[in-house]
Amino acid sequence: MLQQIGENISRFRKNQNMTQEEFASRLGVTPQAVSKWERGTSLPDITLVSSICELLRVHADALLGMEAMPISENRDTLEESKIKQNLIAEPLRIEVGFGLVSCIAEGLKTDYVNQSRRKLAAETGMLLPIIRIMDMEELAENEVRILSYDQVLLQETYEKKQSETELQTYCSIINEVVRLCRENYARILNKQLVKCLLDNLQEQYPGVLDGLVPDKVNYYEVMEHLRSTIKEKGTIRDLIHIMEDLECKYSTSDTAAVSCPSVV
Repeated sequence: MLQQIGENISRFRKNQNMTQEEFASRLGVTPQAVSKWERGTSLPDITLVSSICELLRVHADALLGMEAMPISENRDTLEESKIKQNLIAEPLRIEVGFGLVSCIAEGLKTDYVNQSRRKLAAETGMLLPIIRIMDMEELAENEVRILSYDQVLLQETYEKKQSETELQTYCSIINEVVRLCRENYARILNKQLVKCLLDNLQEQYPGVLDGLVPDKVNYYEVMEHLRSTIKEKGTIRDLIHIMEDLECKYSTSDTAAVSCPSVV
């Protein structure tokens, strides 16, 4: 086990292009200590494991030799991370041409996405999912493509106004994403987002979900109910009454069907 952990530390360190000296310095230990770990003659102190994993960008399971099946020949953790990111289509993704990269870089220094996320939540009760942003060589210089689960929601060349700053360009792109998210939320909604919404509801109003989720309905059934509500009303902000309506629909009586009031 000592030998395996040592080999893992050495491999992950080299994947990060760090020397033993640099790795030791960033951990606050001596290079000799790192050398002993990698040769399998000693183990890092348990208090260092979290910092080691953070520096090497790996999970503790991988460090301790309990990692999942490798998905690249050289077991490069950075490359494997990129591959994993590309395995699943994201709920929301922005792709931009090279000419807009500087605008994105400038915008990411701000909190504009979270500001937009708060505004969307306040207006509709919808939770804007994490947005992945990528530059794509195949796109024209100022082209923007916005996708949801690989379905193109918008693709156009962004005509930057002469007086517009890079930050304003970024904000305009994010505004488009939020607009499209709002219009397509019934499709964008997934069980993970539903769980976040219900966890928040449970935290703030614990009694609303008592005996309902998952006792009577599961997350998929909640998701379908929310999708129907979005298509009908364009908002799920009244989540308390929406869930009470759902509970009423799933409740049964031994003698007669329960009459359920509609959500206003």
